[in-house]
Amino acid sequence: MRNRDAERARSSFDHTHRFVASGSYELPFGEGKRFFNGSGLKQALAGGWKLSAIAILESGAPFTVNDQTDRANIGQGPAQRPNCLRDPNLPAGQRTVDRYFDTSAFTPAAFGTFGGCGRNNLTGPGMKDVDLAIVKNIRFTETRNLELRMETFNLFNNTNFDLPNRFAFTPNFGKIFSAGPARQIQFGIKFLF
Repeated sequence: MRNRDAERARSSFDHTHRFVASGSYELPFGEGKRFFNGSGLKQALAGGWKLSAIAILESGAPFTVNDQTDRANIGQGPAQRPNCLRDPNLPAGQRTVDRYFDTSAFTPAAFGTFGGCGRNNLTGPGMKDVDLAIVKNIRFTETRNLELRMETFNLFNNTNFDLPNRFAFTPNFGKIFSAGPARQIQFGIKFLF
């Protein structure tokens, strides 16, 4: 039977620190705005600009190390865990994609027993993301409007790593092999009538 204390843990969707901010700003150029210089083509080019941004900064989610072998001799089914010799979390300065946590902190459970490592006792990589949209509205008449958009996702091209391999005693145990998407830019045109 499992140790009850090993099951008490942070929720799998717990990001201890999370900051989200969004904003939108219409540039003060063009007719009827603070900085209006000229008319006709000059006004059409200078006015109707809007910036929108979303920023997300969050700490990593907890995850559990599993043992893929059936040490408890219960057959295929719920994931089994190894034993922990010490806290497997490494200080931030020691984490790399080849060794995100201390893999030597785990030992196999004795045959016929469940391992004693707790659930969600490791914390994955955090995330930093800023998305930016630049919109230009061109008004033809009161009811006809053309909208030009440029949207940039992951503006600063941060590398947001996925969780490391969490299957104990496998060749790639503790290594990270994937990340979220790099910077992406898309353009759009919308005609409103």
